[in-house]
Amino acid sequence: YDIVDSMQGVHDFCDACRKGREPRSAVTLFAFDAYFPAVAATDTLSRVTDVLSCKPSELAFYPVPKLMIRRVGDHEQYAALRASELGDGTLEAR
Repeated sequence: YDIVDSMQGVHDFCDACRKGREPRSAVTLFAFDAYFPAVAATDTLSRVTDVLSCKPSELAFYPVPKLMIRRVGDHEQYAALRASELGDGTLEAR
């Protein structure tokens, strides 16, 4: 797998995808030390992604297929249920 940890890396990844290039690895992990780049990366990557693995939160409403991992708070259960009802997300892994 590859790890991208900068916004420049996100933009480079997205540009390559839009040009029809395959990613270097089957899995690319996007991980950031700060909150803002993580949110900005999600907005940017949602246009070129095949699937999103996330906790059931606001990300449950992004228009891409989702694999729901374990929630952090009980309030997030409804986002996972809704994504599952719509057919674009799995039930939450518990």
